[in-house]
Amino acid sequence: MEKLAFNILQILEEKNSCGERYVSPDVDTFKNLDESFNIQIDNVYYEVIIELDSSYIWFSFDFGKTSPRDEKLTNILTGEKRDNEREPVEAELIQQFFCLYIYSTKSFFISNLKKKNVFQAVLKSKLNKNFCLKTIYKTQEEFINIINSIQKISFTHLTNIFSHDSKKRQALIDLTGTDAPENFTIEATYEKSKILGFVLDLLNSKDSYKDLVITGLDESNFEVVFNNDTFNKKIEVKAIKNENGKYCSNQIKEGLLKEIDEK
Repeated sequence: MEKLAFNILQILEEKNSCGERYVSPDVDTFKNLDESFNIQIDNVYYEVIIELDSSYIWFSFDFGKTSPRDEKLTNILTGEKRDNEREPVEAELIQQFFCLYIYSTKSFFISNLKKKNVFQAVLKSKLNKNFCLKTIYKTQEEFINIINSIQKISFTHLTNIFSHDSKKRQALIDLTGTDAPENFTIEATYEKSKILGFVLDLLNSKDSYKDLVITGLDESNFEVVFNNDTFNKKIEVKAIKNENGKYCSNQIKEGLLKEIDEK
């Protein structure tokens, strides 16, 4: 059984209105996309199938080119040749790549990193919007060093870290006026210097919670995300090809969602 690796990136939408220049897409961003369409980019023909879910969007790309094309087909067992009946305007869409974007964690997964420019071009063509794909910072130190301010913090408790640590509990109350709920989200703008201690305490208590997502702005006002569940590696999915050497899109999607859920 093969394994298909997905790179984990951050996708940002460029806004033309006043306010933040780049924001993370949400479910409304993609609502006008057709479920399936064809597009040609740099002489490559792409067939795109999309699944829109309330929690994610899935993209399946099958693609190929009309050339090169040989006038003859060769039997690899006998060496015999026969005329190639494929027309010059026809292509075999035998190459594939897949993309998944999860709204809650703002995580974007792509199975072929070389195709990220194609993905951006497709969205530009279909939505008339500009998108960029950025690397998620791999360590908490890199993230802390790059941000200028914190916009949002969210996580789910595994144990009540605030009830056992008076310093963290008081820091939470000082920031939010709230004690320690199980599902925790702050949405406000804090200067890095004012919230840094609280953030570092969270990052040093990794065994006590899951689904940590911290969103901030860098010096160029780009949104940057630290995602504790996915920042540190690629995700590999067990993959089986059919008799024609192609993956089943739904099988890959379900396998990827399962791997993400188990992280």
